[in-house]
Amino acid sequence: MAILAAAGYGGYTLVKDKDLAGMRSGETVLYEVRRVIDGDTFELADGEVVRMFGIDAPEEGSCFYKESKEALRKLVEGKEVELRRDVTDTDDFGRLLRYVVLPNVSLNKSILVDEYMVENGYAEPRSNPRDRLYYGLLLEKREQAAREKKGLWGGCDYAPSEYSQAETKPKSASCSIKGNISTGTF
Repeated sequence: MAILAAAGYGGYTLVKDKDLAGMRSGETVLYEVRRVIDGDTFELADGEVVRMFGIDAPEEGSCFYKESKEALRKLVEGKEVELRRDVTDTDDFGRLLRYVVLPNVSLNKSILVDEYMVENGYAEPRSNPRDRLYYGLLLEKREQAAREKKGLWGGCDYAPSEYSQAETKPKSASCSIKGNISTGTF
């Protein structure tokens, strides 16, 4: 391990053979979901555990845990999903870190599961400085869900995250410029 750390290994260089074959061919690779563990983690048919990127669902014992887990179960369990990588490959527990896409062939439209979970109040965005592929989209969906009091935002005592702009007001009523507020985390 010390050699890997000294060489700059950051947990993002491992690629499964099936992923590599799909990347080389340009084809979408699908994986069967065996079971859902919680609102942001599931097990594949091959035994690999996937922790969904960009979101954080309530933990066991927390408000809205059961609803979050059930929503993800209904959405992906027993189905085939596409797994999309960002920079980091695995977390500290060896779980694959992936964005999850549920293809819908009949409607010719896919569902970004991470977005669905945030948009419906089953999870909130989780920031990682290196992995930000869908972060802006997830923040937008979180603000919408919080405003509409969907899911955990209406059923639990959750405070807006430090990145929320829901209560941001201009210093002057004549100020009509809308922009982003830097959090200094980049």
